Amino acid sequence: MFKVCMLSMAFLALASAKSVANDDNTPTVPELCALLPGATILRPNSCTNWVKCPPFTNSTDYEEGSCVFGLYFNKDEGMCMYKEEMECPYESSNTVAGNRCARENEGTFMADHGNCNGYVYCKDGKEMKSQCPNNLVFDPKRSECVYEFQYTCPSARPSNKSNPICLSFPNNVYFADPDDCTKYSHCLNGSLVTYECGEDQAWDHHKGICVPTSEVVCLPTSKKPEPESEVCGTKTTVLVGPISDGVSCSGYYFCKKMENNTRDRKPEHFTCAPGYFFDNDTLSCRDRLNVKCSHDRCEGMDNKYVNVPGDCKAYALCKNNVSTTKGNCPNNYFFDERTQGCTPRVVSYAACSA
Repeated sequence: MFKVCMLSMAFLALASAKSVANDDNTPTVPELCALLPGATILRPNSCTNWVKCPPFTNSTDYEEGSCVFGLYFNKDEGMCMYKEEMECPYESSNTVAGNRCARENEGTFMADHGNCNGYVYCKDGKEMKSQCPNNLVFDPKRSECVYEFQYTCPSARPSNKSNPICLSFPNNVYFADPDDCTKYSHCLNGSLVTYECGEDQAWDHHKGICVPTSEVVCLPTSKKPEPESEVCGTKTTVLVGPISDGVSCSGYYFCKKMENNTRDRKPEHFTCAPGYFFDNDTLSCRDRLNVKCSHDRCEGMDNKYVNVPGDCKAYALCKNNVSTTKGNCPNNYFFDERTQGCTPRVVSYAACSA
């Protein structure tokens, strides 16, 4: 098979290269290179021009080149090849169906695009189509019919419905999703196939793999996912039902039972009514003085006094729902949050018991 290495050419020389009519949906070179830094791609709407993308996002260090006469750039192989041995994804059916013999010499043989057994013979400037006998295939380099083991017919041209990105990108190369950092894609025979990274992972567009969300480097256009709550357990320990939110006395999450025994990664948050705290023992909202809570008990108390956890003789002054100074009742007195004062009556609320 005839192959020619890529040749670096001056930018002005690219103007004479073969191109195809533009499409409004066609991505630009910077857009493509942002998705796949360092790749060599087929320039959009061209059969012969290639672009070497910069290795880093937002860099302008592009290298461009054009295949010499008679060759097309093969984006999957990353090199220029004899045009009769491959298909240009940007060539429209109208271009293929045109009279190619108008610009060829008399007696020229050419492949019949889309028909491995067929060939075209140029006579008087017109195309004369014919078929190879006995299931032979036409080899455009030899200009003769051969056995299938002697020549591999190029795969069919991608359909007009091919994804615009996949017209320029090599087949089966993975790259980042421009909008969602947890997803990645690759081109498979002209179609864009998208996948999603596993739990607590995202696609690192520098490394080209899924990594833990805390370590990922996302594309600038895609927002880094927020860390998932681990209130409902871990990968190995799954919790279901109401769970304290761990930062307040009245707040709790409800962890739904998920399929495949996985944890609820986005549990809904609730808050008990004023005067009530969440009790993890009874899984209910109950009188705040009947609930042990190690968090700030000034929650919802404005500028009043509250009992102190672990010491029923002590009290704390609340200011704007946050505890400030602490104090203690005289000997043989206890603090009663209900009456907002010290009393000789023994107080043994769960809120202040040891």
